[in-house]
Amino acid sequence: MKQYTLAHRKDFSGLTFKTDAPRPIIQSPTGVLIQIKALSLNARDLQVANGTYPPPHDIPDDLVPASDAAGEIVECGSKVDLWRTGDKVCTVVFLGHDQDEDVQYHTMCQGLGAAINGIAQEYFVVDQSQLLAMPAHMTYEEGSTLTIAATTAWSSLYGHHPKLKAGDTVLCLGSGGVSVFAAQIALNAGAKVIITSSSDNKIAQVKKLLQPLVRPGSPADVLQAINYNTTPDWDKEVAKLTGGRKVDIVIEISGRATLGKSIRSTRSGGLVAISGYLSDYSDLDPKIKEEDLAKTLLYNAVNARGNFVGNKQQFTDMNRAFEIGGVRPVVDKVFEFEQLKEAYDYLQSAKHIGKVVVKVAA
Repeated sequence: MKQYTLAHRKDFSGLTFKTDAPRPIIQSPTGVLIQIKALSLNARDLQVANGTYPPPHDIPDDLVPASDAAGEIVECGSKVDLWRTGDKVCTVVFLGHDQDEDVQYHTMCQGLGAAINGIAQEYFVVDQSQLLAMPAHMTYEEGSTLTIAATTAWSSLYGHHPKLKAGDTVLCLGSGGVSVFAAQIALNAGAKVIITSSSDNKIAQVKKLLQPLVRPGSPADVLQAINYNTTPDWDKEVAKLTGGRKVDIVIEISGRATLGKSIRSTRSGGLVAISGYLSDYSDLDPKIKEEDLAKTLLYNAVNARGNFVGNKQQFTDMNRAFEIGGVRPVVDKVFEFEQLKEAYDYLQSAKHIGKVVVKVAA
């Protein structure tokens, strides 16, 4: 079968394409063999490939990268009773992360595409318990985007306190996968959304993509946007747009460059859900004095916490909500399997809106 491995983890040149890798064999009576139809990429995959991912475990040599995929079951072990051949399924990233609210160490050591081999290959074997049914209304390309980005967004909004409720306002930083999913989930739940982006063009595109989820008769402020390049003090603009109340939840994906403003954009008792640190990969302006975040948290009385992907139960709840609400993932661009390096480069460029997908099999 075709397969990618990482020959080294210095940069994306470590991605090595093979056409003669051995096809995996089911070795457990409850194992299933999946033909991977599509995979999607996350910032985590870039970090693993360039050596900046900080897991609490060693990354094996010649790792098969990536974790997020959708495919078709083509073979079942003798005692498989949850699935049958032909079923369309999605992978989970941390094997065994079924119901615990937070990822535990033992499940992190079973993380696809980092601690153990992932899904950048034509076929993949996994226990029947570590799969979910792909939402019936989605394509394989759409289904492949759910494993990390969507469940991280869902966990940010529903996994901790305060939880999202109708009428809340959610601030989504940027137009990447987690933020766009969070905006979709919030609008589908009857909440208001403020998105930020680097250009008016991106803002127009994101608003157009999100508009189908805006309920008829909704007020004009249900979906608003801020260009953070033309409005660098966007935390003040957030306060203005909300009449001084500020937002209930922030989807914080950038890190040290934005965390202070995210805290100041949040109401007292609200939540800053931190699921990324993208700004740590570029140097901040040395003239800008680093903020005392402890003082900022204290005086704004905000909850801030690190947020991992959702567990399997949350994944299930999310898929059900997506089916009922007709929510479809935003797929920016689809690459062929032989173009995986190009897909990594494109994701790194941050030109995308939503998710970057790679088609593995027809």
